[in-house]
Amino acid sequence: MVEKETNMQEIQTYFLSAVLGCSVQIISLLMGIQIFSKGIFSKLYLIILFLILLISGLLLLYYVQYYSLVFTMCVLIFAIRYKKGTWLLSLSLPFICLVYLVAVDYVINSLALMLFRSNVEENISNPEIYLTIYISGLIVTYLFYKGSAKIIFNEKIREIATKNKVMLLITLIITILIVYLHIYLESTYQFANEIVFSNAILFLVYFLSITMIFMLILKTSERQAEAVSQALKKQQLEEYVASMEKLYSEMNTFRHDYINILASLNGYIEQGDQTLLQVYFEDTILPLYINRETGGSEE
Repeated sequence: MVEKETNMQEIQTYFLSAVLGCSVQIISLLMGIQIFSKGIFSKLYLIILFLILLISGLLLLYYVQYYSLVFTMCVLIFAIRYKKGTWLLSLSLPFICLVYLVAVDYVINSLALMLFRSNVEENISNPEIYLTIYISGLIVTYLFYKGSAKIIFNEKIREIATKNKVMLLITLIITILIVYLHIYLESTYQFANEIVFSNAILFLVYFLSITMIFMLILKTSERQAEAVSQALKKQQLEEYVASMEKLYSEMNTFRHDYINILASLNGYIEQGDQTLLQVYFEDTILPLYINRETGGSEE
């Protein structure tokens, strides 16, 4: 009887741990998507999405374990797309948030293993420990999201070429696949502390690699933007020079015509021929005046 009560208590503890763990992970993913997309989901939509992901996630976790994450990612991708997000945004946001989630999870769990001198199984079975881990993970992830959002919303980031963004997305997907393999290895070896620590170090290397790739892409995009800006300035300068040359040519033509007009007027005045002067005025000077007043268009 006592053994049966103990087993029931363990089942309840593991169930609560699973519910809390799934809830924290889903909240973390949704929180990241909201921050990075500047609130693409409404509050009602978030609640519905959370409940769908939580219920389906728990059921799939029981039957297919960690492969349930694939379903979660697909739901998030199509949820963003349904809210009129671009395919690039729909694909990249869930993966970016997942990278942050896994990175923080590894760091917090590794610190917990060292701090409490325990193993993963003991942490999961102890409500005080896993509550501390989950809440700490949620807070740290939120801070990471907010800090990264300030960088991502920078004007320089927006100028990154689409092909470079696609390259970064492919890198993220490859990283997630590798991390997923490590998670599978962890479960295969029953979450041995050595495996957890080694995976944490490996993921840290991957995370730093992605950061370096991101910085390289940013620098490349800055140079591309500078090259485009210089080309635009050169084109504007060439257009300005061409317009000035045209204006100079028109001024020379006007000066030549003006001298001819004055010379003709002077000749007619000296001759005292009012008839020729009037004809010259009507045929030559008046059309020039009308043309100037009408901007070159005929009435």
